[in-house]
Amino acid sequence: MAVQRTKGVDSARRALQILLQFTQEKPELTVDDLLEMHDISLPSAYRYLSLLREMYLIEERSKGVFVLSPEILQLAEAAERTLDYRAEAQTVLDALRGRTGETALYLRRLNDAAICLAISDSDHAVSISFQPGHVMPLHAGAAAKLLLAEYSKSKRAHYLDAVEPPLSKAARKELEADLDRIKRERFSVSEAEVDEGVWACAAPVRVHGRLIGAITVVAPGYRVGPSQQEKIGDEVKRAAAEFESMLVPAR
Repeated sequence: MAVQRTKGVDSARRALQILLQFTQEKPELTVDDLLEMHDISLPSAYRYLSLLREMYLIEERSKGVFVLSPEILQLAEAAERTLDYRAEAQTVLDALRGRTGETALYLRRLNDAAICLAISDSDHAVSISFQPGHVMPLHAGAAAKLLLAEYSKSKRAHYLDAVEPPLSKAARKELEADLDRIKRERFSVSEAEVDEGVWACAAPVRVHGRLIGAITVVAPGYRVGPSQQEKIGDEVKRAAAEFESMLVPAR
C-alpha cells in the first residue's frame, strides 16, 4: 500500500530528495545536476544545499561540487546495526548443521571486526573462539577474511597497517594474496588460523549485491578429509544462496 503523501512539508521533502540523489554510482552532485533533476530555480537549489550543509549532511568538495559528509556514516552504521538478520540466519544454520553434522555460524562485520550473530552447534563438541556476541579480528579465519576481502585496496591497507602485533612482510604479502583470491572466488577456507586444529570454510551472503555477512562451517581438522571438505564447501555455498533467497524473495 502506498504511503500517504504528507502535507505541508514540500521544502523538507525536496531537501531529502536531493540528499537521496547521492549514490555509489554518483557520489558527487553539482548545482547543474540538481537543476536538471528537479524543477527548481537556481536560488532554490542553493537554499536546499545550504540547509543540508548547515545540518552537516553534505559538504562542498570543490566550487559547485557537493559530496556527502562523514556525518552520513553515523546514519549508515545505525542502519547496519538493525540489519543483523540473526533470526533468519538461525533457520539456515540449523539446516546446514543438519546436512553437514558440523557447527555452522553466521558472521557479519562490525566496524573493523567480525562478530558472530548466530550459531548452530554440532552434536560433536568443538572448541572455537567465535561465539555469539564475540568480536574478533578480520584477518584470521575463513569467514572473517571473507569480510575483509570486501574492503577496497586503500581501506584494506589501512586495516593491515593497524594490526597488532604487526604482520611480517612475508605474512602480509601471503595474506593479501589470499584476500585477492577470496574476493575473486567468493569462497574462503582456513585451517588452524583462529583455533588450533580447526578447519573452516565460508561463503558470502549478499543483498542487492551488497555483502551483509558470511555463512561458515567449522570442524576439527581430523574429522574432515579432503572429500568431506569439498562436500561441506558445497553445502555452505548452498546455505548462503538459500539465505540470500530468504532476504530477497523472488518476484
